[in-house]
Amino acid sequence: MDSIFLQRMRENRKWYLIMSIVYGGAFTFCLYRNLSGITFPVITAVSLWFSVLFLRKAGITFQKGTMGYFAGILLLGISTVLTDSGFFHFFNSVGIILLFMMAMAHQLYKDSDWGFTEYVKKFFIMLWTWLISVGELFRGRERNAEVKTDAAVTDDNVDTAGENTGVRKKKWKNAGPILLGILAAVLMLIIVLPLLMMSDEIFLQIFRRLFSFLNPLRFMRKIDFGNIIGVVFTFLFGMTALYAFFAGLFRLNLGGTDQKKPGSSNYVTGITFTGIMAAVYVFYSGIQILFLFLRLDSGLPEGVTYSQYAHQGFWQLLFVSIINFITVLVCAKIFEDNRILKILLTVISGCTCIMILSAAYRMVLYVNEYNLSFLRVLVLWFLIVLMIIFFGVIYSIFRKEFRLFRYIAAVVSVCYILFSFSRPDSLIAEYNIRNVNETEETDLYYLMYLLSEDAAPQIAQIAPEQLEESGVKDAVEQYFRNISTENEETSLRAWNYSRAEAAKAAEEWLSEK
Repeated sequence: MDSIFLQRMRENRKWYLIMSIVYGGAFTFCLYRNLSGITFPVITAVSLWFSVLFLRKAGITFQKGTMGYFAGILLLGISTVLTDSGFFHFFNSVGIILLFMMAMAHQLYKDSDWGFTEYVKKFFIMLWTWLISVGELFRGRERNAEVKTDAAVTDDNVDTAGENTGVRKKKWKNAGPILLGILAAVLMLIIVLPLLMMSDEIFLQIFRRLFSFLNPLRFMRKIDFGNIIGVVFTFLFGMTALYAFFAGLFRLNLGGTDQKKPGSSNYVTGITFTGIMAAVYVFYSGIQILFLFLRLDSGLPEGVTYSQYAHQGFWQLLFVSIINFITVLVCAKIFEDNRILKILLTVISGCTCIMILSAAYRMVLYVNEYNLSFLRVLVLWFLIVLMIIFFGVIYSIFRKEFRLFRYIAAVVSVCYILFSFSRPDSLIAEYNIRNVNETEETDLYYLMYLLSEDAAPQIAQIAPEQLEESGVKDAVEQYFRNISTENEETSLRAWNYSRAEAAKAAEEWLSEK
């Protein structure tokens, strides 16, 4: 049986559909070919406003804890317009979707009772329900209303009413499935037809003649059909995504609590396993402390370069740290509660923290020798986050009621938002320019073409004589001319702080040249 919230949505289908259409229009205006402009935080705020309206229409009161999720979503929206980095544009959007799902789950469910594994499992259920609920767009009004209408028919006109109702039902019964099939076919053809045209020249020529026949007038030839298809697709995506999400959310198929049953496996097995692993990790950690951390002034072993040393152990330590994170969680869940086992799991976690510090130190050595890159900054950020997460893991070993998933979600959210607002491409350019005596061509090309335009104001600070000596002045000039040209016709809708600052720096550099 469907939940009361889904029934209310079906009863008020017209209102939800109209609001979804309005949202689809706003979604298209803000995001069509403009995923990082000033309208991005606007559609973020609009999405939150529509979600509140949808909840209220279903009779769901706004929960206080939801404001924290909304604040994170708005900050990610603002961060997107402050940077030109495609990495942050993508992962800000991912973060917004995940935080929004958590906020809506918090609205309808008692998520405080969900454990780590339960939260992950129900997230996947929510995603799947979101997808399969697209069909709700083409569903008619709630059947109960039809039943009441039929029951109100009197004996005098029962035959006529029954006949008319039957004709009407036959007429509209298949309307929804037909529309859904047409929509699916159109979306599929948008992808398939170009591929078919590229695969067969005869097929391509036939379609060219067909469109030539259908489009004989000059003014029609000026129409950008690709643009029209893009606008329609964006509109349908925004409208459908909102309606289907709440239709799936209102199904209430995520109910129940995570039954935090004590582990049933024999703790002796757990002690044996973790004891062996702890012994190996303690030995390895001792080596790191004695021969790495306590010999900071002695440099590297003879015959080993910084590059070899950093790559020799960094990725392996990172991989082992992730394995240990999973191992500690699994052991704490499946084995019987035991004090010795908890101590051994704590030892493994502590040794993992030492491994994380070792990996970070190796990366610092590498940066000191070869300067910063985005990947190196990202790795250092990840190690910091992983270290903070392990503090929560250690605490959860002794406090079973500790909400580890929400702790991890909070740590990752806060750290990522701070990372996003830091605009690391700008920091990388500033660090590398400041810490090199001579600007080499390859280093400058990395800053110009492998980083976003966040780095442009820093590149503009390089002294002209330094560029002359390196023979890269012409390349820098072309770089700034490209930036100036790309930003000449930027509309207000597509305004981006980072690109605006890059254009300003380009104009100043070119005027002083």
